[in-house]
Amino acid sequence: MAKNTTEVYLSLGSNMGDRMAHLSSAKEKLMNHPKINISEESKIYETEPWPQNHPEKEEGQLWFLNSVIKVKTGLNPDELLLFIQSVESDLGRTEKGHWGSREIDIDILLYGQEVIESDHLTIPHRHMTDRHFVLVPLVELSPELKDPVSGKAYKTILQSLSDKHKVIPFF
Repeated sequence: MAKNTTEVYLSLGSNMGDRMAHLSSAKEKLMNHPKINISEESKIYETEPWPQNHPEKEEGQLWFLNSVIKVKTGLNPDELLLFIQSVESDLGRTEKGHWGSREIDIDILLYGQEVIESDHLTIPHRHMTDRHFVLVPLVELSPELKDPVSGKAYKTILQSLSDKHKVIPFF
């Protein structure tokens, strides 16, 4: 891999079909890209669908399996987003609505210390500081990591969340 790489955190989730197979296949496709190197992975957690009380949330969803991976990549944020979208499509992701079930969901949480706001990409991910299922594995991987916008440690943000969303180690 080229020397000019950026450390990136990705969130992976699945609550349809063989959830473990979807997560494994997504990681395999990411690893097979010549400009992506997975450097660390969190545990896998089983989590209840989020948000818990949103009026548009699909009823009866199964619980998700979620993890966070740290990668080093030579792709710029837009190239990475396009590749992630192709991985999701290859793995059979279909649109079930904004708060619906997912065969696979891959989100760019952080791209180095960059702050990006465009029509198609927001980094840091706009909901990551509201989500236990993101923050628990993120803090597991990098307990001292800080939000590039507020400067607060993610472990502090996690401790301050009032909505205690269920996040259970799966294995």
